[in-house]
Amino acid sequence: MRPILLEIDYGYDDSEIPMVEFTKALNKFAVEVIRRARIALAVAKKNSTGNLSNSLASSVKVGNSKITLSFDAPTAPYWEYVNYGVRGKISDAKAPESPFKFGTKTGESGGLRRGIRSWIDNKPIKQWKHGTKEKKGTGRFMSYDEMTNYISRSVYLYGIESSYFYSGALEMTYKKYKKKLAKALRNDYEAWFFTEFNQTFEMKITI
Repeated sequence: MRPILLEIDYGYDDSEIPMVEFTKALNKFAVEVIRRARIALAVAKKNSTGNLSNSLASSVKVGNSKITLSFDAPTAPYWEYVNYGVRGKISDAKAPESPFKFGTKTGESGGLRRGIRSWIDNKPIKQWKHGTKEKKGTGRFMSYDEMTNYISRSVYLYGIESSYFYSGALEMTYKKYKKKLAKALRNDYEAWFFTEFNQTFEMKITI
C-alpha cells in the first residue's frame, strides 16, 4: 500500500543544521493529523474492531533539501480502500475518483468476502430473514455465509464509498499548521546562521 505523503522542499542543504523547532512542529502536526483521522473514522462508523484507528502512524524522512512526512497504517493495509473507496464493477457512483475498482483482479483473491465476514462477526450483525416484497421478514433466517455472499455481491457491483478520513485530515490540518511549520523552519535556519557567522539573517520559506 502507498502512504499519504506531505513533501516540504526548502531548497537548502540541512546536513549541518539542527532542526530543533521544526521537528517539534512537525511532530505536533503529525499527531493532529492522526487525531483528526481517528475522529473521522469514528464519525463515519468505519472502525468496527478498532484495528484501523490504532494502526495509524507517521514517519519523517529528511534529505536532499526535502522533508517527507508519510502517513500509513502498517497493520491495516486496507486503509486505502476505506479512505479512497472502491469503484464498483457496474457503478462508479460511490467513489468516482478512486484509483481502485472491483473486477480488475488487482486485489487479493477472496479478500472482499473474508473482509465482509470478519465485519459481520465483529460488529456483530444480527441475522437477516429471507422474505419477499409481499411478506417481508416471514422467511427463515439467513446463515452468516449467505449474508456474506449477499453483501459481498452488492459491494462488488456498486463499490465502497470514499471517506477521505486520512487524506482529508491531512489537508485540513495542513491548512491550519502550514504557517507554523514555515516559521519553525525559518527559525532553525536563522538560529544556525547566527551561531555559525555571529550575525543575524532573515530568510523567507514558502511551504
